[in-house]
Amino acid sequence: MNEQIHKSTAWVLDVDGCLMRTAKAGGAGGEPMAGAVSLLTHLRDTGAAVVVCTNASQRTPEQYAAHLRAQGLDVNDAEMVTAGSAAADFIAAHHPGARVLVVGAEGVSGPLEQRGVSLASAADLAVSPRVLADVVVVGAADNYDTSLINAACLAVDAGAPLYTTVDVPWFHGGLGKSVAVSATIASAIGWAAGVAPQVLGKPSPALAETLLTRLNRDAGEITVVGDATVEIELARHMGANSVLVLSGATSLSELDALAEGKQPDLALPGVLELHELLSSPSIQDSRTTEIQGAQR
Repeated sequence: MNEQIHKSTAWVLDVDGCLMRTAKAGGAGGEPMAGAVSLLTHLRDTGAAVVVCTNASQRTPEQYAAHLRAQGLDVNDAEMVTAGSAAADFIAAHHPGARVLVVGAEGVSGPLEQRGVSLASAADLAVSPRVLADVVVVGAADNYDTSLINAACLAVDAGAPLYTTVDVPWFHGGLGKSVAVSATIASAIGWAAGVAPQVLGKPSPALAETLLTRLNRDAGEITVVGDATVEIELARHMGANSVLVLSGATSLSELDALAEGKQPDLALPGVLELHELLSSPSIQDSRTTEIQGAQR
Protein backbone atom coordinates (compact mmCIF):
# COMPACT_ATOMS: atom_id res chain seq x y z
CA MET A 1 0.00 0.00 0.00
CA ASN A 2 1.14 3.53 -0.70
CA GLU A 3 3.32 4.56 2.25
CA GLN A 4 1.96 8.12 2.33
CA ILE A 5 -1.57 6.80 2.78
CA HIS A 6 -0.44 4.49 5.57
CA LYS A 7 1.13 7.47 7.36
CA SER A 8 -1.73 9.92 6.81
CA THR A 9 -2.66 12.01 9.84
CA ALA A 10 -5.93 13.38 8.40
CA TRP A 11 -8.77 11.72 6.50
CA VAL A 12 -11.69 12.92 4.39
CA LEU A 13 -14.31 10.16 4.24
CA ASP A 14 -17.25 10.07 1.82
CA VAL A 15 -20.64 8.90 3.11
CA ASP A 16 -22.88 7.39 0.41
CA GLY A 17 -21.43 4.31 -1.24
CA CYS A 18 -18.40 4.50 1.05
CA LEU A 19 -19.34 4.57 4.76
CA MET A 20 -23.04 3.95 4.11
CA ARG A 21 -24.97 1.72 1.71
CA THR A 22 -28.09 3.72 0.88
CA ALA A 23 -30.45 4.86 -1.85
CA LYS A 24 -30.73 8.41 -0.46
CA ALA A 25 -28.16 11.18 -0.02
CA GLY A 26 -26.45 11.65 3.33
CA GLY A 27 -26.86 8.02 4.34
CA ALA A 28 -30.62 8.35 4.87
CA GLY A 29 -32.45 5.04 5.12
CA GLY A 30 -29.27 3.06 4.75
CA GLU A 31 -26.88 0.99 6.81
CA PRO A 32 -23.14 1.18 7.50
CA MET A 33 -20.84 -0.56 5.05
CA ALA A 34 -18.87 -3.49 6.41
CA GLY A 35 -15.84 -2.07 8.19
CA ALA A 36 -17.14 1.50 8.44
CA VAL A 37 -17.52 1.48 12.23
CA SER A 38 -14.16 -0.22 12.80
CA LEU A 39 -12.39 2.15 10.39
CA LEU A 40 -13.63 5.20 12.29
CA THR A 41 -12.64 3.59 15.60
CA HIS A 42 -9.15 2.87 14.25
CA LEU A 43 -8.68 6.44 13.04
CA ARG A 44 -9.81 7.76 16.43
CA ASP A 45 -7.38 5.43 18.21
CA THR A 46 -4.45 6.64 16.10
CA GLY A 47 -5.27 10.30 16.79
CA ALA A 48 -5.99 11.14 13.14
CA ALA A 49 -8.11 14.14 12.21
CA VAL A 50 -11.34 13.10 10.47
CA VAL A 51 -13.78 14.96 8.24
CA VAL A 52 -16.86 13.14 6.97
CA CYS A 53 -17.82 14.84 3.73
CA THR A 54 -21.01 14.36 1.73
CA ASN A 55 -22.37 16.02 -1.39
CA ALA A 56 -25.78 15.97 0.29
CA SER A 57 -27.20 19.44 1.01
CA GLN A 58 -30.85 19.08 1.99
CA ARG A 59 -30.20 18.81 5.74
CA THR A 60 -27.75 20.62 8.00
CA PRO A 61 -24.40 19.04 8.95
CA GLU A 62 -25.71 18.55 12.48
CA GLN A 63 -28.72 16.59 11.20
CA TYR A 64 -26.62 14.34 8.96
CA ALA A 65 -24.10 13.72 11.76
CA ALA A 66 -26.90 12.80 14.17
CA HIS A 67 -28.29 10.31 11.65
CA LEU A 68 -24.88 8.69 11.18
CA ARG A 69 -24.45 8.40 14.95
CA ALA A 70 -27.84 6.71 15.15
CA GLN A 71 -26.48 4.16 12.66
CA GLY A 72 -23.47 3.47 14.89
CA LEU A 73 -20.91 5.70 13.14
CA ASP A 74 -18.87 7.86 15.52
CA VAL A 75 -19.19 11.23 13.76
CA ASN A 76 -19.51 14.45 15.74
CA ASP A 77 -21.18 17.59 14.43
CA ALA A 78 -17.93 19.51 13.94
CA GLU A 79 -16.52 16.74 11.71
CA MET A 80 -19.43 16.80 9.26
CA VAL A 81 -19.04 18.79 6.04
CA THR A 82 -21.82 18.88 3.47
CA ALA A 83 -22.00 20.44 0.03
CA GLY A 84 -24.37 22.94 1.64
CA SER A 85 -21.98 23.94 4.43
CA ALA A 86 -19.08 24.10 1.95
CA ALA A 87 -21.15 26.44 -0.22
CA ALA A 88 -21.81 28.62 2.83
CA ASP A 89 -18.09 28.71 3.67
CA PHE A 90 -17.24 29.79 0.13
CA ILE A 91 -19.96 32.42 -0.19
CA ALA A 92 -19.19 33.93 3.22
CA ALA A 93 -15.50 34.17 2.32
CA HIS A 94 -15.79 35.33 -1.29
CA HIS A 95 -19.00 37.37 -1.25
CA PRO A 96 -18.89 39.30 2.04
CA GLY A 97 -22.02 41.39 2.56
CA ALA A 98 -23.87 39.67 -0.30
CA ARG A 99 -27.61 39.03 -0.21
CA VAL A 100 -28.10 35.38 -1.21
CA LEU A 101 -31.10 33.64 -2.73
CA VAL A 102 -31.21 29.96 -1.77
CA VAL A 103 -33.00 27.58 -4.11
CA GLY A 104 -33.09 24.60 -1.78
CA ALA A 105 -33.73 23.64 1.82
CA GLU A 106 -32.30 24.32 5.28
CA GLY A 107 -29.13 22.41 4.47
CA VAL A 108 -27.94 25.50 2.59
CA SER A 109 -29.87 28.33 4.25
CA GLY A 110 -29.00 27.16 7.78
CA PRO A 111 -25.19 27.22 7.36
CA LEU A 112 -25.43 30.55 5.52
CA GLU A 113 -27.37 32.10 8.41
CA GLN A 114 -24.86 30.64 10.89
CA ARG A 115 -22.14 32.55 9.02
CA GLY A 116 -24.11 35.80 9.16
CA VAL A 117 -25.05 35.84 5.47
CA SER A 118 -28.21 37.81 4.57
CA LEU A 119 -30.83 35.75 2.72
CA ALA A 120 -33.15 37.07 0.01
CA SER A 121 -36.67 35.79 -0.54
CA ALA A 122 -38.63 35.09 -3.70
CA ALA A 123 -41.07 37.84 -2.69
CA ASP A 124 -38.23 40.36 -2.49
CA LEU A 125 -36.89 39.33 -5.87
CA ALA A 126 -40.26 39.66 -7.55
CA VAL A 127 -39.93 43.38 -6.85
CA SER A 128 -36.29 43.95 -7.84
CA PRO A 129 -34.04 40.98 -8.67
CA ARG A 130 -31.10 43.16 -9.68
CA VAL A 131 -30.96 44.99 -6.35
CA LEU A 132 -32.04 42.37 -3.84
CA ALA A 133 -30.05 39.26 -4.83
CA ASP A 134 -26.28 39.36 -5.24
CA VAL A 135 -25.79 35.59 -5.36
CA VAL A 136 -27.95 32.54 -6.17
CA VAL A 137 -27.09 29.09 -4.80
CA VAL A 138 -28.95 25.84 -5.54
CA GLY A 139 -29.10 22.92 -3.11
CA ALA A 140 -31.22 19.84 -2.56
CA ALA A 141 -34.89 19.94 -1.55
CA ASP A 142 -37.96 17.72 -1.69
CA ASN A 143 -39.81 20.35 -3.70
CA TYR A 144 -38.91 23.51 -5.64
CA ASP A 145 -41.44 26.31 -5.88
CA THR A 146 -41.83 27.68 -9.39
CA SER A 147 -41.89 31.28 -8.11
CA LEU A 148 -38.52 30.68 -6.45
CA ILE A 149 -37.06 29.21 -9.64
CA ASN A 150 -38.39 32.19 -11.58
CA ALA A 151 -36.85 34.60 -9.06
CA ALA A 152 -33.51 32.80 -9.33
CA CYS A 153 -33.58 32.98 -13.13
CA LEU A 154 -34.34 36.70 -12.97
CA ALA A 155 -31.56 37.34 -10.47
CA VAL A 156 -28.96 35.42 -12.50
CA ASP A 157 -30.16 37.09 -15.69
CA ALA A 158 -29.61 40.43 -13.91
CA GLY A 159 -26.01 39.51 -13.12
CA ALA A 160 -25.98 37.49 -9.89
CA PRO A 161 -23.46 34.59 -9.95
CA LEU A 162 -25.04 31.12 -9.95
CA TYR A 163 -23.66 28.40 -7.70
CA THR A 164 -24.73 24.80 -7.22
CA THR A 165 -23.86 22.33 -4.50
CA VAL A 166 -23.40 19.53 -7.05
CA ASP A 167 -23.09 19.26 -10.82
CA VAL A 168 -23.07 15.49 -11.32
CA PRO A 169 -26.15 13.98 -13.02
CA TRP A 170 -26.54 10.93 -10.79
CA PHE A 171 -26.50 10.01 -7.11
CA HIS A 172 -24.95 6.65 -6.14
CA GLY A 173 -25.14 5.17 -2.67
CA GLY A 174 -24.43 1.52 -3.28
CA LEU A 175 -28.09 0.68 -4.00
CA GLY A 176 -28.59 1.71 -7.61
CA LYS A 177 -28.67 5.31 -8.77
CA SER A 178 -31.09 8.24 -8.90
CA VAL A 179 -31.00 11.62 -10.59
CA ALA A 180 -29.29 14.47 -8.73
CA VAL A 181 -32.28 16.81 -8.72
CA SER A 182 -30.44 19.88 -7.40
CA ALA A 183 -27.94 19.68 -10.26
CA THR A 184 -30.85 19.43 -12.69
CA ILE A 185 -32.53 22.52 -11.22
CA ALA A 186 -29.25 24.48 -11.28
CA SER A 187 -28.70 23.52 -14.91
CA ALA A 188 -32.23 24.68 -15.79
CA ILE A 189 -31.68 28.07 -14.14
CA GLY A 190 -28.34 28.40 -15.90
CA TRP A 191 -29.89 27.42 -19.22
CA ALA A 192 -32.60 30.08 -18.87
CA ALA A 193 -30.13 32.80 -17.89
CA GLY A 194 -27.40 31.74 -20.30
CA VAL A 195 -24.71 30.92 -17.72
CA ALA A 196 -23.07 27.76 -16.39
CA PRO A 197 -23.50 27.06 -12.67
CA GLN A 198 -20.29 26.91 -10.65
CA VAL A 199 -20.12 23.88 -8.34
CA LEU A 200 -19.14 24.36 -4.68
CA GLY A 201 -19.38 20.71 -3.54
CA LYS A 202 -17.29 17.77 -4.75
CA PRO A 203 -14.96 17.90 -6.56
CA SER A 204 -14.55 21.67 -6.65
CA PRO A 205 -11.49 23.74 -5.70
CA ALA A 206 -13.90 25.64 -3.41
CA LEU A 207 -14.50 22.49 -1.34
CA ALA A 208 -10.79 21.66 -1.44
CA GLU A 209 -10.11 25.09 0.07
CA THR A 210 -12.67 24.49 2.83
CA LEU A 211 -11.27 21.06 3.72
CA LEU A 212 -7.64 22.17 3.78
CA THR A 213 -8.57 25.04 6.08
CA ARG A 214 -10.51 22.77 8.43
CA LEU A 215 -7.86 20.05 8.63
CA ASN A 216 -4.89 22.43 8.90
CA ARG A 217 -2.45 19.77 7.72
CA ASP A 218 0.08 19.54 4.95
CA ALA A 219 -1.73 18.17 1.90
CA GLY A 220 0.57 15.14 1.70
CA GLU A 221 -0.63 14.03 5.15
CA ILE A 222 -4.29 13.95 4.02
CA THR A 223 -6.09 11.06 2.31
CA VAL A 224 -9.50 11.36 0.63
CA VAL A 225 -11.62 8.18 0.54
CA GLY A 226 -14.67 7.76 -1.67
CA ASP A 227 -16.48 5.57 -4.17
CA ALA A 228 -16.54 7.93 -7.16
CA THR A 229 -14.19 9.81 -9.44
CA VAL A 230 -15.27 13.10 -7.84
CA GLU A 231 -13.34 12.07 -4.71
CA ILE A 232 -10.25 11.39 -6.82
CA GLU A 233 -10.59 14.83 -8.42
CA LEU A 234 -11.14 16.43 -5.01
CA ALA A 235 -7.95 14.83 -3.72
CA ARG A 236 -6.05 16.19 -6.72
CA HIS A 237 -7.38 19.72 -6.08
CA MET A 238 -6.23 19.41 -2.47
CA GLY A 239 -2.86 17.90 -3.34
CA ALA A 240 -3.88 14.96 -1.11
CA ASN A 241 -3.74 11.19 -1.48
CA SER A 242 -6.75 9.31 -2.88
CA VAL A 243 -8.36 5.98 -2.07
CA LEU A 244 -11.18 4.68 -4.26
CA VAL A 245 -13.50 2.04 -2.81
CA LEU A 246 -15.44 -0.11 -5.27
CA SER A 247 -18.59 -0.33 -3.14
CA GLY A 248 -20.68 2.38 -4.79
CA ALA A 249 -20.47 4.43 -7.97
CA THR A 250 -17.39 2.86 -9.57
CA SER A 251 -17.02 -0.72 -10.78
CA LEU A 252 -13.79 -2.59 -11.32
CA SER A 253 -14.16 -2.29 -15.10
CA GLU A 254 -14.73 1.46 -14.80
CA LEU A 255 -11.63 1.76 -12.62
CA ASP A 256 -9.55 -0.02 -15.25
CA ALA A 257 -10.92 2.33 -17.92
CA LEU A 258 -9.85 5.51 -16.12
CA ALA A 259 -7.28 7.47 -18.07
CA GLU A 260 -3.69 7.63 -16.90
CA GLY A 261 -3.39 10.41 -14.34
CA LYS A 262 -7.07 10.06 -13.38
CA GLN A 263 -6.70 6.89 -11.34
CA PRO A 264 -6.59 6.80 -7.54
CA ASP A 265 -3.42 6.24 -5.57
CA LEU A 266 -5.06 3.15 -4.08
CA ALA A 267 -8.13 1.07 -5.00
CA LEU A 268 -9.89 -1.31 -2.61
CA PRO A 269 -13.14 -3.29 -2.52
CA GLY A 270 -14.40 -1.25 0.44
CA VAL A 271 -13.63 0.43 3.76
CA LEU A 272 -13.34 -2.95 5.47
CA GLU A 273 -10.22 -3.67 3.41
CA LEU A 274 -8.92 -0.16 4.10
CA HIS A 275 -9.25 -0.75 7.83
CA GLU A 276 -7.49 -4.10 7.52
CA LEU A 277 -4.61 -2.54 5.61
CA LEU A 278 -4.24 0.39 7.99
CA SER A 279 -4.29 -2.00 10.95
CA SER A 280 -1.55 -4.15 9.42
CA PRO A 281 2.09 -3.28 10.21
CA SER A 282 3.10 -4.20 6.67
CA ILE A 283 2.88 -1.74 3.81
CA GLN A 284 2.00 -3.19 0.42
CA ASP A 285 2.70 -1.53 -2.89
CA SER A 286 0.88 -3.94 -5.19
CA ARG A 287 -2.31 -2.41 -6.57
CA THR A 288 -3.29 -5.79 -7.99
CA THR A 289 -3.56 -7.49 -4.60
CA GLU A 290 -5.43 -4.51 -3.13
CA ILE A 291 -8.35 -4.79 -5.53
CA GLN A 292 -8.76 -8.54 -5.36
CA GLY A 293 -12.24 -9.47 -4.33
CA ALA A 294 -13.67 -6.13 -5.43
CA GLN A 295 -16.76 -7.76 -6.91
CA ARG A 296 -17.36 -10.41 -4.29
